[in-house]
Amino acid sequence: MKLLTMLPARKDGTLNVVLNDGAAYKFTGEPLACEVESEAHVDELKVLGFMDEEEFDIELKYQKQHAERQARLSARTGKAATGPLADAGDNEDDDFTTGTGLPQEEQSKPSGRVRRAPK
Repeated sequence: MKLLTMLPARKDGTLNVVLNDGAAYKFTGEPLACEVESEAHVDELKVLGFMDEEEFDIELKYQKQHAERQARLSARTGKAATGPLADAGDNEDDDFTTGTGLPQEEQSKPSGRVRRAPK
């Protein structure tokens, strides 16, 4: 079975993988690919993140869509998409603040007491 990976190659354009039982595989080409005969080795390599051709195509499609979304977000916010969210200007309701993660009711401070439901 042909397995592919998105892992970066060495300077010589290859990626060498040695499994626990000593079997060695050399991934070459663009994208990095290798033919693996043993089903046990295929399973072990898939656990390590290597993909068959169908999974690889799905991952490429996802990566492309993700990059397009990040580019649209960057263009809309005016900042890099990996950075913090852009300031939305004067926000009277504080809708976009991160807060403490604790539930807040009507901007009241938590009292520390817990009300129990009646029996």
